[in-house]
Amino acid sequence: MDADSYPRLFSPLRLGRLELANRFVVPALTTNFGDLGGQVTDEVCGYLGRRGAGGFGLVVCENFGVQAGAKALPRMLMAHEDRYIPGMARLAAAVKQGGAPVLAQINHPGRQTKSKFTGHELVAPSAIPCPINREMPRALDLDEIPEWEEYYIRAAERAAEAGFDGVEIHAAHGYLVAGFLSSYTNTRVDEYGGPLENRCRFLLNIVDGIRNRLGPDFPLSVRISAREFVPHGLDVAEAIEIGRAVADHGVDVLSVSVGVYLSFNKLSMVTGEPEGQWLDLAGEVKAGIPIPVMGVGRLVRASVAEQGLAAGQIDLACFGRASMADAELPAKIRSGRESEVMACMGCNICLGRSSRPESICPVNPAIGREAEFEFAATAVPQKVAVVGSSFSALTAAWVAALRGHRVSLHFNGAVGGLMALRARVPGNAVIAETAAALLGRALAAGVEVSDQLPEAAPEAADVVWAVREFRPLDAAGPQRAVPALAVLAGDQSGRALVVGDDLCAAEAAVVLAQRGSQVTLLSPARDIANDAHPGFREVCRRRLEAAGADIEVKVAEPFVHPATAAADLVVLGRGPAADWDEAGNWRLPEFGGRVSAYLDDAYEAGLLTRTVYDAVALARAL
Repeated sequence: MDADSYPRLFSPLRLGRLELANRFVVPALTTNFGDLGGQVTDEVCGYLGRRGAGGFGLVVCENFGVQAGAKALPRMLMAHEDRYIPGMARLAAAVKQGGAPVLAQINHPGRQTKSKFTGHELVAPSAIPCPINREMPRALDLDEIPEWEEYYIRAAERAAEAGFDGVEIHAAHGYLVAGFLSSYTNTRVDEYGGPLENRCRFLLNIVDGIRNRLGPDFPLSVRISAREFVPHGLDVAEAIEIGRAVADHGVDVLSVSVGVYLSFNKLSMVTGEPEGQWLDLAGEVKAGIPIPVMGVGRLVRASVAEQGLAAGQIDLACFGRASMADAELPAKIRSGRESEVMACMGCNICLGRSSRPESICPVNPAIGREAEFEFAATAVPQKVAVVGSSFSALTAAWVAALRGHRVSLHFNGAVGGLMALRARVPGNAVIAETAAALLGRALAAGVEVSDQLPEAAPEAADVVWAVREFRPLDAAGPQRAVPALAVLAGDQSGRALVVGDDLCAAEAAVVLAQRGSQVTLLSPARDIANDAHPGFREVCRRRLEAAGADIEVKVAEPFVHPATAAADLVVLGRGPAADWDEAGNWRLPEFGGRVSAYLDDAYEAGLLTRTVYDAVALARAL
């Protein structure tokens, strides 16, 4: 598969004065690679610069704050004063040097932030607190709103001065501009509230101001949530009206997203949810407006985006987290190397970490550290044997080979370690693709693979790294109980009681339900899949409820539950049988000989990512 297989994705498109080479877009994604003062850093430049060189037709930089209190997250980039222009210019140049045009997204979070790290009071169209952050904002006075419109206009001017090719106004996800657009957050009774025409005024005044200052052909995008999934929130009909209004005022493209903070799981979809889930929604909006539409919705495969383009649902395809996992996604596809694309598995660790130090990725640990992964050949190459196929093993082998060591990888069975078991859960097939891509990356770096586990540590190796295996110890409970991992690895069925508060227990319950078993899932915690991203809880609940499974939480004594006596099978997850952090549940590989260091494995993505980053550190230190 190459560019000829995706003629629409690789076709050009004009936006204002820009001629885009193709329809692949890196959308604005918060990374927290800026510094605490909001300045551009080397990490931001390296991250987006690498994607600018990766063949994308357009890069939209993560949001720049338009006013001193406009931080949605602690390390958000800022553009509210002229002192930020040099850093912005450095970032724009880094992206454009790779050949991609770049837009600067400008934003103010409104009520969806916290004053403890902005240092300013929260503002919004109406004094209604965000149900997630739970801090009361101040409603903007009518006579001060023009000043706030000016903040956006001046930020756009700074972006233009810095060399950005255009600007995207963030009017989605419940932030300040979106707050004006939606009746969910706007209860004003003046000319900025009430009918949609009034609610659009704030956005349209910003658009008009940018057009007046920067000219009619300065590329301008607006991002909106076409469905907010909250009472009185925006829906498609109003999104179309907004799209028509901004088109009439000279906007070049509409980026169609979904959700607000309260419905954020609709935006940040996880493994097991359909790819391209919101392309139909984008298509409904596109059918009613006269300007091009960018589409989002967990786009991972080029084939899904090509279908959306062919069906007239979108004009541009946003590969968000997929671009994090592989900066060269379009370039690889264009040159017939689609099989080498590092598949994003939708674990959401990148988004889950963005409010903390920085985005990280278990598939691409080079994210934000791109320059550090340009290794010089080691002066003392060694023979390295890696035993196991966990993500940590595959990553350690890859990095060691990149550094010039002679690496052999020894494993049998499915590739991926515990992730090979997760891949057996219905809807999780992409995890197997990710594991295969990790293996392919190691092979491309020169790693040699053997499907035979050595009886002893390879005698010829200078260094041996081996993966610990998770084998939960016997635990108190019914005699017929089995670990959740055994269900994922086997073919058990029958009336099943599953006990555990972890993702492994929840997904074992899903597997049993899909096999036709009557399932009862008991969690001792407040929810199921308590160790995982909230999106996984929602996906597991949805699947279990659709299959008629019973779910109970806060169960203190699971083995006296009525379902225990009736169960043919009792399945134990974390708590009754296994603690993923309990050292006694991790056993050393069954071969003798010398082992230089042990690598870890994990089932849940957060712990998995830690094992990958530890593996990188081990390989870099060799």
